[in-house]
Amino acid sequence: MPEQLEQDQSHRRSVLRALLWLTLGCGLIFAGLNVARGLYLLASLEVLYALFALCLLPVVATTRHLVAWTVAYLVPFFCIMVFALLLPNTSFTVFAWIQTIPIISYLLLGLRGGLWMSLCFITAAVVAFNVRYVTGEHALNGLIVTNLAFSSLAVMLFSHIYESSRVRNERRLIELAGTDSLTGIANRMRLNEEFQRLRSQAERSAMALSLVVLDLDFFKRVNDQYGHDVGDKALQHAATMLANRLRGSDLACRLGGEEFALLLLGADHAQAARLADQLRQQLYSAPLLVASGRSLQISFSGGVATLAQDGDDLSALLKVADRRMYEAKALGRNRIVAATALPPAVDAPN
Repeated sequence: MPEQLEQDQSHRRSVLRALLWLTLGCGLIFAGLNVARGLYLLASLEVLYALFALCLLPVVATTRHLVAWTVAYLVPFFCIMVFALLLPNTSFTVFAWIQTIPIISYLLLGLRGGLWMSLCFITAAVVAFNVRYVTGEHALNGLIVTNLAFSSLAVMLFSHIYESSRVRNERRLIELAGTDSLTGIANRMRLNEEFQRLRSQAERSAMALSLVVLDLDFFKRVNDQYGHDVGDKALQHAATMLANRLRGSDLACRLGGEEFALLLLGADHAQAARLADQLRQQLYSAPLLVASGRSLQISFSGGVATLAQDGDDLSALLKVADRRMYEAKALGRNRIVAATALPPAVDAPN
């Protein structure tokens, strides 16, 4: 998610820079035209705003407060549009610029910010348009007014629908990218992202954070004896059990092959070791049914590592937990190895 947020910010910076350059060029051009028409106040505002856009160009490239600067740019920009509708001697075609408000707002502020910005200024523009053109000597045909009002609402509606769909699809793609296709649980990429988030949470709240690496025992033998279809079912069976037995704050993921990892927030070294051992026993006591009514008992060997105690980053914790998992294999499999060795497994080794 942090990487995705950074990409989203980069995209919005690019859009805002393009809009600033457009504002600079168009502002100076329209200022010249409005001077020729005697609209000196509007021309002055356009020149000032073009200079403001020029000053913002180096700011948006590096600022941490992109949303604040975007709002600071958009509010006066849209106010000038609405103000232009009220001035004498301006054409009603100025309203064409009003219809860009929803598009710009959603591109730069996202779903919620774009909705509120659009609602405020589309409403203000419709009111200003009615004040200027529905009554008095410049009154327009009611059909024209209605068409302009509804076309603006339609642009806002379609912009909202598009942005909603884009956000949903983006979230879905992120979810798929972080999900193991065979087991349906998280994959290694998601583990990296979640570790950063959970580590920050653990440090803020003075909570423990432990990692368990586990590997299914004799998995090659399962594939050789029963076939890869049964091997896949064994992986799915183990993944489902792990995911169902963990709390919502924990994470189960498949590292690859028959190797899995658990991130346990709020569990110190001893608690993580006990939980992993309970999961080991539960998996061993729930055999997988295979062809011809036969059952297959599945076990795993695991190693435990804890943040700060065994390392300060994911790479260090994985290295320690992986080493302890191999110690569990060497001790006879179907057991958990922590910093302090657990009692020997009571189940028969697989």
